[in-house]
Amino acid sequence: MRQFLDKTSTLVLRYIPFVLALFIPLFFLPITADPFSLNKFYLVTLIASLSLIAWCVRSLVRGKLSFTDSPSLLPLIFLVLAQIISSFWLSPVRHVSLFGQTAFFISLLIIFLTTTSSQKSRGIIDSVVLGLLISVTFLSLFTIVQYFGIIGKITSSDLIGNKFFNPAGGFLAALTLTFPILLATIGYLIVTKNWLNKSLLFAATILMVVASLLNLSFLFPRDGQQIIFLLPYRASWSIAVDIFKNWPTAFFGTGPETYLTVFTRLRPGYLNADSALWTLRFSESGSFFLTLITTVGLVGALAFIVSFVRLLLVSLKHRTSNMKNPSFVFLSVFLMAILVSYLLTPTSLASLVLGVIALIALTVEFKLLGLKNIKDVSLSLSAKSEPEPFYQNLSDEHRLNPYSVILPWIVTLLSSVLLAFYWIYAVPAYSASMEIKKAGDMISTNPVGAYLKEVNAAKLDPFNSSYPTILSQFFKNATLNLLNKKDATVEDKKNATEYLQRSIDYGKQAATLNPYSVLVWENLADIYQSFIGVAEGAQNFAVSHLAQAVSLDPSNPALRLKLGILFFNLGDPDQAIKLISQAIDLKQNWEVPYFNLGLIYKDRKDYSKALQYLKAGLQYIDPSAENYSKFQEEITTLEKLAPSPTATPSAATK
Repeated sequence: MRQFLDKTSTLVLRYIPFVLALFIPLFFLPITADPFSLNKFYLVTLIASLSLIAWCVRSLVRGKLSFTDSPSLLPLIFLVLAQIISSFWLSPVRHVSLFGQTAFFISLLIIFLTTTSSQKSRGIIDSVVLGLLISVTFLSLFTIVQYFGIIGKITSSDLIGNKFFNPAGGFLAALTLTFPILLATIGYLIVTKNWLNKSLLFAATILMVVASLLNLSFLFPRDGQQIIFLLPYRASWSIAVDIFKNWPTAFFGTGPETYLTVFTRLRPGYLNADSALWTLRFSESGSFFLTLITTVGLVGALAFIVSFVRLLLVSLKHRTSNMKNPSFVFLSVFLMAILVSYLLTPTSLASLVLGVIALIALTVEFKLLGLKNIKDVSLSLSAKSEPEPFYQNLSDEHRLNPYSVILPWIVTLLSSVLLAFYWIYAVPAYSASMEIKKAGDMISTNPVGAYLKEVNAAKLDPFNSSYPTILSQFFKNATLNLLNKKDATVEDKKNATEYLQRSIDYGKQAATLNPYSVLVWENLADIYQSFIGVAEGAQNFAVSHLAQAVSLDPSNPALRLKLGILFFNLGDPDQAIKLISQAIDLKQNWEVPYFNLGLIYKDRKDYSKALQYLKAGLQYIDPSAENYSKFQEEITTLEKLAPSPTATPSAATK
């Protein structure tokens, strides 16, 4: 029985890197709200759980813990520790941080540790290379076929038939996967002597080149419209540098999964000058490395980079004697290319997984070369234990020392607790995403059913602020429908009161779950603003919550304009003028604040100043735009009221 368990667990660990290399780039499921990243994430954590179980079983039957000390192991451990410390200490959304990015990197560490410690064969290296080549070749083929609209003609699925669909999760994600594999394949093609392999690799290379060019084309505007928006490096660097103002965030960042809140708080004002970027909120930097610096600090970011650099330095040191080894060349080139992508682009989850899989394969490659940098270590609480090979199956004569199994049992119990703790929360969270997907599918045909699905999602995943936000908007709209009903009954009014309170309660719940998110405060302000004149104190709450949103997104002119308009509608034109003028200062080439200031001064019968602002705003609007005629009409009216000529103020006029 022990031999069977040992062989089975070792075999499972042997094929885990191949399975990930083969399926992660292509894996998606249209049953969740996010069909791509979420499902890839859960596939990784599931495989990591299986890997940890197999490693524990192998350790138990062998009576000792065995692991491989490699150049990448310690940096990966520091990376995970930085993620955990940052999540507990600095993240305002601790649960999201722990069960999101932190759980992902813990999973990658588990996969790396368990597979490298149990494997030393050419088979695992070849399988990883084969898996990478097959998956990215199929991904490239799919990209080409999809580009020419063939997929849309043979499927009725709205998701798969969409011309922008890509299994990797997007064009940029596909490009950051394909290009490093393309370079590695060229290296393999040059080194290999097998002509059949050369022919197959040449065909794969052609597919990858074409797919890369097609994906690259989507980074540029099409029909005058930008498809993919990236946060510029200058802004990414500015935000990353800002966290060094405090030593805790300098070392450990602001917390995993917090980049969106950091972006809104620290967004440089000069982004408002960009006509495309000023309205966008980015959940990641223009560089994955800068995202890491921002969210997990110098410790986490440097640990991540060092885990690749240390192994690459070993590779470079021994390159001369291994340049005729195709797998060595493939893995080394791939690691260098993908490391560059981490430094220069916002990478995808699949790219991170494949990077760690390449670390595993190259570590095993170095084992086979017998390098001193790679050492097998065996731990046991027993003072004496039988010598036993790391990688061969157990012999019939092998006997366990009663004391030797103590440490494996301790680790197994701790691993069981860790897995149970994770999956108790992970399974309901995944189910919640499925419920939200179902709600979205039935919202137009069965609103009541969609509402029930949304309620169930909020119950299944009570830590996700987006679910109560959705529900708050649902009840807000339901309340307004009843309040605007012509022949509202007593029952309708009673229901409206109940729905109003539910809308507010759900909005407050979202704000409690994610207090540093501008989105939840905008939502809550919108709810109270909708109920001004209906709910007692609604106007005060609308002002205070919108002011909170402004404080969390201080360089956003749209929020200041919105708050200024609210003050004007509440009878405070002086405060309105102050806030709308601030909006102009933040974005001088936006015509809307000028128009609103013009109307405010018109209302105050200061026609000359109103005319100045309207003329100033007119220069920033496209003559073909719908608002252009409104500007002209107002200007014509004001010119009659203020006939004396007035100078047009500069864009910074207040």
